[in-house]
Amino acid sequence: MKFRNIKVAKMTGTKILAGLLVFGLTFSAPATAWAAEGGLTESTSNGTENGEKLQAKSIDGRDTLTEVSDLVLEMIQNEEIRYNEETGYLEDTGLRDAAKTGWKVDPITGDEVEVIPANPDVPVTPEQPTEPANPDTPQQPSDGNVNNEQQPSEDQTDGSEENKAQEQEKNAQDSEHKMTNEELVKRQQIVRLPEYEEDFRFWTVARKYAFAKTKISIREAIPEDISGAVDTDRTENDIQEATADAKKLFQKETSVKAKKSKTKSSAKKTKTEKKVQLNTFSAGTLKNTADTSGKKSSLNSDAAAALQDDTLNASFASQQLTEKVRSVGEISQDGLLYILKEEKNGWLYVESGKVRGFVKESELYTGDAAEILLSGYQKQAKKAAKKAKTAYTGIEGTASLAKETVPANENQAFTHVRATVNQTLATKKYALADASKSDGTVAIQEEANGQSRVIGTMFQGNLCYILADAGKDWIYVESGDVRGFVPKEAVQTGDEVKAQVEATGEGAYQTATELIVPEDNQALYYSYASVKPGTPGNAIRQAMLDFAAQFIGNPYVWGGTSLTDGADCSGFVQQIYKNFGYNLPRVAEDQSQYGTKIPVEDAQPGDLIFYAKDGYVHHVVMYAGDGKTIEAANEDQGIISGTVYIPEAVWATGILEDNYNLEGTDVNEQNATAEQYGDSIGEYTIDYYCSCETCRAKASKVKATGTPVVEGQTIAVDPDEIPYGTKVIIDGHVFTAEDYDTSGKEKHISIYVNEHESAQKMNEKKAEVHLVK
Repeated sequence: MKFRNIKVAKMTGTKILAGLLVFGLTFSAPATAWAAEGGLTESTSNGTENGEKLQAKSIDGRDTLTEVSDLVLEMIQNEEIRYNEETGYLEDTGLRDAAKTGWKVDPITGDEVEVIPANPDVPVTPEQPTEPANPDTPQQPSDGNVNNEQQPSEDQTDGSEENKAQEQEKNAQDSEHKMTNEELVKRQQIVRLPEYEEDFRFWTVARKYAFAKTKISIREAIPEDISGAVDTDRTENDIQEATADAKKLFQKETSVKAKKSKTKSSAKKTKTEKKVQLNTFSAGTLKNTADTSGKKSSLNSDAAAALQDDTLNASFASQQLTEKVRSVGEISQDGLLYILKEEKNGWLYVESGKVRGFVKESELYTGDAAEILLSGYQKQAKKAAKKAKTAYTGIEGTASLAKETVPANENQAFTHVRATVNQTLATKKYALADASKSDGTVAIQEEANGQSRVIGTMFQGNLCYILADAGKDWIYVESGDVRGFVPKEAVQTGDEVKAQVEATGEGAYQTATELIVPEDNQALYYSYASVKPGTPGNAIRQAMLDFAAQFIGNPYVWGGTSLTDGADCSGFVQQIYKNFGYNLPRVAEDQSQYGTKIPVEDAQPGDLIFYAKDGYVHHVVMYAGDGKTIEAANEDQGIISGTVYIPEAVWATGILEDNYNLEGTDVNEQNATAEQYGDSIGEYTIDYYCSCETCRAKASKVKATGTPVVEGQTIAVDPDEIPYGTKVIIDGHVFTAEDYDTSGKEKHISIYVNEHESAQKMNEKKAEVHLVK
């Protein structure tokens, strides 16, 4: 059995046993512990009445009767604890701690709780949170009654001066413990976080393949109120259609060979006719000819294709008017796309060649249907590589990619997510500015010519890195945050420069002076690669919100931690964070002290916001941006999308790391300490892969989750065996489960590395895997 399921089984068994014990204690023989008026009778010195154990109410909010333990009986005998006949609870007498006089006491452990959670009231408005019945923390009810119980009515108290006196004394004690939310906040160390601006650089994700069902357009934005979802009944049909497409595609080669058997004269005639037809006929002329002659033979295949393209272009223009969004690229039937992010309502954010934008999921072959076409393209591409005596590098070039209709620098969707399947961390190729042939500076141009805009300058000896076009007259370089073109003769390169920089250290060199900010530089994304890693903070936050949102509508359960069967406010956020590798405390009061406390107005999506009343933290929500929350509200509303309730919001906590280290470490470096070793989960087969398509085939179906892949960090796993976010130790190195290994092999892990050569060299091995404590 998989280790996660073993844990669940143990937890479930414990809960069932505990439930049976509570049931038995509650309903077995309550009359033995209660006198006619409902109170606990005087006990004998050993804590029994007629041989029966004494019982009092539990303090878990359920008011169940629980046998008083021998430990607590001894405390009663020592007058540290007394029984309150009116409420049925045990109370602290103050002998142990005067500040805890009147606090409720657990009948088994003797622990004190200042107030007992109760069922929440229905909020007056959806925006105002209730005080949920949860185990998070002692809390004050809205009426000031510390017991959080219904106040007795007047007729219940008339004639009982003793009760009135006790109530007044109790209220006086409670008021001593109250504080305002302002006083609570003053006691905290609230930190103003530095302003964070997301880097312009890209990061690499594993490939998730898709193919166009027909010729389609890629949009600049997601149209409003238009669904792109796939009909659930279409899955089997898609597989059948993809199979038919593959059959046609990969039989073309045979058809082409058969056509080559024609005589040279016939081939020459065909070529001449084709040229005349393409020069003579417009789409309109072709249509008229077809209508008047009634003969399909008058339309040769190329002309028919031209007519079809014209019709499709008209269709795309109509689509843009209907959807009210611009097309930024087009891709032909069975063309290759990579899914970078799953959006709402069935839309996908994709990349194909230089085109990046949005398509409907219903327009693509994905999943098993995509695998059919992928397999066919791979066979075709490998065969072509073998024939040409070159290395197989993937199916791009065999499968068609999208064509731009809008330049990348004008496409607003281009940086919607700065993830890409391309390599983004460049190998450093050093160059030093040589201004000896100019006025003392080297201009970095926006285009590969001297007439374009200057976006930065380098002085003699400034350091830059060659990112592309090293063999051309104009080379593409990066220096600091300046990225653009310089003449080849304007920089010094070679082994001597490399040795000099490595000996001196990169930090000793100045970099270019920026004249144009990166976002205004049209040469910024000439290459995705950079010598610095990207920082995908917002992508991680959005992934967390997307994950949490799928549980909206599920029930609120007091004390619960199940995202599907029910959770309370703190249990909900604890489990969301756990899925991303963060182990939060169980209750809201403790969670409020975890991480960096920041002002509520500084909260970012994914941060936690805490509510307090009368100085007590009683509720936690996950901030979703724009004043919205995702939270387990109460039993009436369940898990909801709500609004921040400002009157009770006291502070937020910053737990997520925005500046992720995407450089990682050497996978062979032993960075795990002895204290980090947890339980062994057995011996696993380890494969190594990089982001290239060749490695994907080797590693056998690694599915991208959208999380940046990082050498020395990312492993692909079966999430049913090792949940996402789990940290494990392999050969003394700590890794994090972030991608999905769909190989179907038991006990199999794939480890990400930056370079294809490293993946080939390490190949496959066996290793024992330990959980990180």
